[in-house]
Amino acid sequence: RGNIGLGAINVTTNGVTSDTSVEIPYVTENISQATGGSEAETSEHAKRYAPYTFKRQDRVVTLEDFIAIGNTFRSKQGTIGKTTAAVRDAFSSGNVIDLYCLEKANNLQLKKASSTFKQDLLAEIEPKKMLTDEVVVVDGLIRTLDLVITIRIDKELEQMEGQIEQEVAAIIVDFFDIDNSVFGKSFIAAELNREIFRLPNVRYSTVDNFPQVVTIDFNEIIQLNNFTINTVLV
Repeated sequence: RGNIGLGAINVTTNGVTSDTSVEIPYVTENISQATGGSEAETSEHAKRYAPYTFKRQDRVVTLEDFIAIGNTFRSKQGTIGKTTAAVRDAFSSGNVIDLYCLEKANNLQLKKASSTFKQDLLAEIEPKKMLTDEVVVVDGLIRTLDLVITIRIDKELEQMEGQIEQEVAAIIVDFFDIDNSVFGKSFIAAELNREIFRLPNVRYSTVDNFPQVVTIDFNEIIQLNNFTINTVLV
């Protein structure tokens, strides 16, 4: 899965010299990390985009088609991204589709898409779009959040405080996984608190430094930067 790390291939094999036919051992090892690979598709990603992919039938006509191909596309370097699409409002440019895209850096971070990624994406779309459509790839915007979260647990669980905080941290990281992120999707504190509440040892939780709903524009995507977990014994 993904790119193998430095030294992951390390095998000693016996070889024979061409001049003396003497058998000698030699080592095969990768001396740098591999590039161009990517992790297997997650089930969440497949559930979201597989229906659109089948519906698209290898052509790109509707905005749904553009969004689907942008979010399932892999560049020649093996990288993937997040994409949304919009048609320009001006009457004279009604056939111009703006693709707002970002490239995935890791499971929690996006980055500005490279020129190579954009070129590969356009090359993928070109033979599948309508002849009259003009596609322009532009940069999406990242809205980062630094969360402060307070959880309440029973006093009897004080000895388990560190373990419970680790469980809460895992839920927060999964909640903000890039595969679960969508352009234009607001941050709703109640949704995160609902996931944390599934832990049997947490009475309830609150997000302390943001309103209940953080709204964003259609070409923006929310990304977790840092988070702090405070624990109150009740």
